[in-house]
Amino acid sequence: MATKADMTGFYAVGRVHFAFMRAFLGLSLAVFLVAGCAKSVATGDAPPPQLSNKPSTFERVRSGIYQMNAGLDSIEEALKVAKASNAASIDIKESLEDVEDSIDSAGEYLAEEAAIEPNSQEPADKLEVRRKKLIDVVNDALHDLRDARGIVDSLAGETETGPLENVGVAVDAAMDDLRGALDALGGQEEVESWLGAGGGTRTLTGLTQVVFETTASTIPPPRRERK
Repeated sequence: MATKADMTGFYAVGRVHFAFMRAFLGLSLAVFLVAGCAKSVATGDAPPPQLSNKPSTFERVRSGIYQMNAGLDSIEEALKVAKASNAASIDIKESLEDVEDSIDSAGEYLAEEAAIEPNSQEPADKLEVRRKKLIDVVNDALHDLRDARGIVDSLAGETETGPLENVGVAVDAAMDDLRGALDALGGQEEVESWLGAGGGTRTLTGLTQVVFETTASTIPPPRRERK
């Protein structure tokens, strides 16, 4: 039978063994942490992948077409306003007809392209070709609408508003929508300058109003050939 002294010695040995194991495990953990930190410093932790906020070509085309359809609605409204306007003279009647023709022309090719929905499975290079084509189409439509706005402004003369200003306001709304389409497509509005009657320079900018440096003709330069 074990004596009290024997049992005391047994527990003493156990405590020493336990203390040794605890010290060993603590030392091992410290070595592991130091090694891990050293590896992290040596290799450097790779930064997390950054998500791009840049829209894909497909998203640009889809958003652009959505805005183009909004522009078509505004163009249709502008045409209604023009057709409902009363001409007080033969000159105003002829100008009104020119305005209607320009507005109608703006919507013609725009409607054709906006009716074709983009395909997300289409190769990226073909989507890029489509995106650039849509930018050209929208700029052509803006060209027509600026022609219409120029005619409206020419009737105003020195006054702030002319007999067709209500048509001009409707045209402005359509141009704003198409500028939104250009922004969605990642394009820019074309700026045109040409010589008017008497050699004056007429400048069209992205602003709503047309700026005349001198008295100039309202006849625009030739348009790009539509394909």
